[in-house]
This record gives sequence, structure tokens and C-alpha cells, in this order.
Amino acid sequence: MRGVFALLIAALPAMAQAQSVPSERIEEFVGVMAEYACRMSPHQADKVMPAAGFADKNETKAITEQLITEERARILDGQLVVFGGACGGKLDYSGRERFFAAIADNNCGMTIEEAKVLLPGVGVEMTEVQLLMDKMIKMSEIRLSSDDTAVFLEKSLCDKFRGLSAGMMQSNPQLPTPPRSQEQLRIAFIAFMRTVNCSLGRTDADSQLPAAGFTTKELRPVIGKMIQDGEAVMNVDDDSLTLSQKVCSQ
Repeated sequence: MRGVFALLIAALPAMAQAQSVPSERIEEFVGVMAEYACRMSPHQADKVMPAAGFADKNETKAITEQLITEERARILDGQLVVFGGACGGKLDYSGRERFFAAIADNNCGMTIEEAKVLLPGVGVEMTEVQLLMDKMIKMSEIRLSSDDTAVFLEKSLCDKFRGLSAGMMQSNPQLPTPPRSQEQLRIAFIAFMRTVNCSLGRTDADSQLPAAGFTTKELRPVIGKMIQDGEAVMNVDDDSLTLSQKVCSQ
């Protein structure tokens, strides 16, 4: 049996809104989602939505598409996640989702040292990840390196969560933290640059770097050394910084 959201999930890249739905009806739908923590799997939707007055799957599909188009919903990890209205003002992520996004935007792998630097930026603690680790390995979502010093994300999950960590960094409240070492800053900066295709212009840098938790003062010596070591190049013509292919693909 196809779930309420199953067709949409399969066709998401080529999504086109099939019909317009009255806003009152959309908010009723969001209200039902709010009763289930604003996220629902296709199997759960098959049970819940018809009983809640949303038995027409064409209507449900149109509502879902409209919410995604308005950036009030996302298909994430096989579930429909809704926000705004009864579901609050912004999309929230679980610790597992934040962990996956951080790995995905770090070329689908992460060492223990990188995790210590990168995970706080997306709002997840090492202790939370450690509690979930056995289950994620058992479900083949991640695998460990032979020496247990690195973790690798399963390819389909890497594709699904790639590009999300930058938004998580921007929405993550930054708590006071001890000053980071030059190497910690370098690791975090490289991870951030990978989320923007390893190239960043000054205009974007002025808004994106502070949102990602960096300051000009702390990054200046890091970037200077990377340029000196051939790990990055400053393009004077368009005032942009680009990481070397070797660094970007590590």
C-alpha cells in the first residue's frame, strides 16, 4: 500500500504543485501534524490522516507540496517534517539528523577530532551521538573505520542530508565556548567551506561566516597560513577565497 506521502517522496526532485488548497485547510493539516510532534512517516500518516478528515490522498499530496514550496515542510529521513503555525516558527532537527548532516557536509566521513570541533556547531553533543552509535551501526546507517577513529555515513543518507549543516549552524544558539586552537579553527573552517563548494566571496563571507560561528579576528591567521601553505587561493579579481582541490576533497 502506498503511503500518504510515499508518492511525493519518490517524486520530490521533480515536484510540481498539483492544485491549490485553501489556507484554512492547510492549517488544519498542520494542526494534526502538531499532535504528532510535527513529523510523520508514510505508515503513520496512513493511519492518522484519514481519521482526522484527510482521507483524500490527492488533497494531502497537494497540501504537502504547497507546504514544501512555502518552505514550511521538508521530507527528511523518510518523514514529513512541518513547521510554522501550530508547529512553531522554525524547522527543528533531532540530534541524529544533525549528526548525519555534519558528516554529509564533511565528505560523508568524520574523524573523532573533527567531530569534537564540528558537532557543537550544528547543535549536537558527543554524548548524544555516543548513545545513538550502536543503533546507527546496527541499522547500517554508519560504519566505523578499522581503527575506530573515524565514522562514515551510508551513501543514500549522505545524499539526503548533504547541504543541511549550514542552516543548522545558523539556527543553532551559540553558547560561550573556550577559544579554539588554530587547528580546531582550520578543521571547522574547511568543513564550513565544503558546504559552499569550497569557494566564498567577501560579500557572502560577511554574512555567512558570523552565522556559522566564526569571527574575522580568529580566522585571519588561519586563512593566512592556509594561503601560505597552498591550501587556499585568494582571487583578487572577484575578492573570493577558494580551497585547493586536495583540501576540499579530503
